Amino acid sequence: MKKLIALLTFLIFIINSSEIRAQDEDNPWQISFGTNAVDVEADTNTSINEFFNVDGSWNVSKSPISMFSVSKYVGGNLSFGVGASFNSIKNYATGRELPGVTNDYFSIDAMLKYDLSEFLSVKVLGATFEPFVGVGPGWTSFSNQDGLTANLSLGINYWLTETFGVVAMSEYKHNLTDLDQSLMLDEGGTMRWSLMFVIKFGKSE
Repeated sequence: MKKLIALLTFLIFIINSSEIRAQDEDNPWQISFGTNAVDVEADTNTSINEFFNVDGSWNVSKSPISMFSVSKYVGGNLSFGVGASFNSIKNYATGRELPGVTNDYFSIDAMLKYDLSEFLSVKVLGATFEPFVGVGPGWTSFSNQDGLTANLSLGINYWLTETFGVVAMSEYKHNLTDLDQSLMLDEGGTMRWSLMFVIKFGKSE
């Protein structure tokens, strides 16, 4: 958690001295890489304040690079991408018996992203941020269970240069597969939080 806070502090320092200058039409391809935190207690019954119980519910990845994605701008403020992430789970759903359970967590996801910055710009301390929303399917493997998920994402970009920036994103991953209740460890849903560096490329001459 200390490493994540240090990274956030560094990014805020950079953000306060930069201006937004990038556009998807000029650089249609985008790759992202960074870290993620997973909350396997999250479901439709979780209260808002419980989503932000960092010490009790979040599982912050031990690796500084534990999430990757690639996407392409397709027009009309829309981008399509695929990504993968991994984590190690220590905070489990409340009340579950966990003898012999592995804590490895993997996911592969697709997302159709809609950029909201044309209609909604967010300015903080003189810096302009680009919000976006996304939807798409995913596949998650955790311990002895795996299954499909329906994902809803909300995030915000900040561009440090024309092609380099940072993105913060939160995603709710709802289980679609009818899992064995004796094996289910996440109570039907998962929240994933991520902080990543972003690089755009593919600019036409």
